[in-house]
Amino acid sequence: MARQGGNPDFGTKYKFNYGREKPLTEQVKAVVYPEMKAKLKQLAKEKKCTVPDLIRDALEQYLNTVA
Repeated sequence: MARQGGNPDFGTKYKFNYGREKPLTEQVKAVVYPEMKAKLKQLAKEKKCTVPDLIRDALEQYLNTVA
């Protein structure tokens, strides 16, 4: 039950926009060595992005070359 006096537009009008064409809905998990994680964090910091963004770009490039 919704709280009385709550904002009825909360989930629709006030959504955060990540600027993507399609929303990200699926998850993939990878277990890596600590050294690899540290390298990914450092590379993401240098490129001013997040580690998931970096991994998404790498996966997309790989899939484009294989397929």
